[in-house]
Amino acid sequence: MSEWKGQDADQVYFVYGPPMRKQELKDGRTLIAYDYQAPGGDNITTCEIRFTLGDGIVEQATYTGNYGAVSRFVKGPSK
Repeated sequence: MSEWKGQDADQVYFVYGPPMRKQELKDGRTLIAYDYQAPGGDNITTCEIRFTLGDGIVEQATYTGNYGAVSRFVKGPSK
């Protein structure tokens, strides 16, 4: 996810599509999130990939949830 830092924010939309959730923050930055579910044995694991955007640039990219479950959804920026 660290390779996203400094990328043009539009690249996130090109790779992931429209976000499932979007929040404008008071400081002018935007938080966007993508939610996924992955089966894991008897359970379904919920994962989230989140980007913080400021001035059209990715400031931070993180995920929550089990990496084994979320890893198939994690994509790098296309060049």
